[in-house]
Amino acid sequence: MAKKSQTKISVLLSDAEYARLDAYCHDRGYKKSTLVARLIRQYLDMEGYGGQPPSPFTRGGRPSR
Repeated sequence: MAKKSQTKISVLLSDAEYARLDAYCHDRGYKKSTLVARLIRQYLDMEGYGGQPPSPFTRGGRPSR
């Protein structure tokens, strides 16, 4: 099976933001890169941006009100 290619990005955080992320990852047992990738995917899904076809139960990929 072919390996999926991945692209690397860099993120700049203030010292305080990095300390929060580091503490959270340490406490919850996450790798920072894995958590950040998951958060990006979840945010894009929540916004209905690409990747997933819209559900027939939502309007335009977003929950109907």
